[in-house]
This record gives sequence, structure tokens and C-alpha cells, in this order.
Amino acid sequence: MPANPTAADDADEIVGELLPLVRRFCAGPCAVALGGSIAKGTGDALSDVDVYLFADAVLPGDERREIVREALGDGARAVSWGRDGELAEGGTDFWHRGRKVECWLRSATHVERAIDACVRGEVRRDYVFWTVMGFFTHAVLADVRAMRIVEDADGMLARWKARVAEYPEALRREIVGRYLAEAKFWPENFHYRTAVQRRDAIYTSGIVQQTVHALVQVVFAINREYFPGEKRLGELMERLPALPPAFTERVRALLHPGGEASVERLEAQRLELAALVAEVDRLAGS
Repeated sequence: MPANPTAADDADEIVGELLPLVRRFCAGPCAVALGGSIAKGTGDALSDVDVYLFADAVLPGDERREIVREALGDGARAVSWGRDGELAEGGTDFWHRGRKVECWLRSATHVERAIDACVRGEVRRDYVFWTVMGFFTHAVLADVRAMRIVEDADGMLARWKARVAEYPEALRREIVGRYLAEAKFWPENFHYRTAVQRRDAIYTSGIVQQTVHALVQVVFAINREYFPGEKRLGELMERLPALPPAFTERVRALLHPGGEASVERLEAQRLELAALVAEVDRLAGS
């Protein structure tokens, strides 16, 4: 990583400077927004600059990378990802002014469909390698609500933001019901309890991780806040008004218990996980 990254508050200036370049990634009309942690208010001097481009056709990855190289030089170290052909999503990432810039290219049609599905209460998790617990399609709603519009010629992004301004009740019911059931599955499960007795820390740590992530889905939905993705969750959870006592600290302690994987430690972890599940369950029913 280059030394001395610029301050987070110059992201708008960087996006404006790069706008003529990133427009060229799209083979036709596009809308552009600033997204990611900076748009969500959690950005800092180490944050990358997330540029969202919504279109229905983009240039192949090699061509996008060459556009960056010609404009910014080899030092930009441009990398493209995603499949060429019909656009679902992809990206071209590079360095500019000491800052990592990630250009996320997304099919406008796909985003529109995802919003429609979430408003109807449809929830899907895609298992992909680049996110810890899979990609939750409803995270798109958090991105849309938080993003700062840069260019939106036909008002598409403004329409999306208006649609997601209020948390859909059908989505809340589906997330709470589904992920609370997942979280309640494990604490008294026979295989979890026997794994504790065997000191099978690899297996039990996976159970804890899965259960905690299910609880995170539930608490965001209880608070009618869109799940924002997995990065910097601690800061974002602490902003939620309705939580069990010391929820974030307890989650951190569950995920990083420390010490030897003894039967006593693993059992204490299981009991604390069970207590946290029960408290979230009561909160969901209140």
C-alpha cells in the first residue's frame, strides 16, 4: 500500500476528477455514484474510494484496464475482474493519488430486479469467495440508500433511493424469521455439544461464526436498518438503538475468545452463544 493515503473527505474530488475516465468503461449510458464506507459515513484515511457505475453494457476487462493505463500510467496497477460478455457485475480497480479506487460495474437491470425482490420480501444469499458469509442480495439496498449520486441523467438512481428510503416490512419479517431460526438451531445441538467435549475447536468456531452472522442479520432487520455488508460491522452495529446489552462487545468476545481450546472454555463459549441467541429472540418478539 502506498504511504500516506489522502484524507477520506477528498473522495468527491477524486471521483469528479476520474469521471471522464470511468465513463469510458461503459458501452452506452451509465449512472455514477460514490459508495462504500465513505458514503456510509465510516470512511477514514485508509478507506478506498468506491465508484459505482450502473449500466447494461460495459467494455471487456482488458480494454478497461488499458484505458486506465493510458490515462494514468503503469503506476496505477489497474486490475479488472468479472466475466466479459453479458453484464451482471464486474470491476476495474486501480491506484490514483495514493488511494485505491475500486470501480464496481453493475447491471442496472439486475439492481432494479434485486430491489423489486427485496421489497417483496425475497432474500437470497449467494456463496461467493470474496465475502466471508456469502453475498446477501439485500445488502444492495444499503448501498443504494447510502450512495452519493454523482451523475444520473435520467433520474434512475434517485428513483432507486426513493424506493429504499423506507425499510420494507416484508423484508424485515423474512430476514428475522429465516435467520433467527438459523441462529436457534445450534446452541443446544447434539453435534455442537459433542464437539465441545472432543475439543473440536475448528468445528465449533465455524458454528459460532455462522450463528453470530445470523444474529447480525436479525438485529439489523429488527432495527429496520439495511445490512451494510461485513466490513466494519462493529461500528455500524453500535449505532443501532435496539440491541441486547453490550451486544457488539459480546460478539467480539465470542469470535475471539483466546486461550486454550479446553472443554471448559468451549462450553463457556457455547453457553454465552446460547444466551445471546435467547436475548435476540426476546428482542425480536418485543
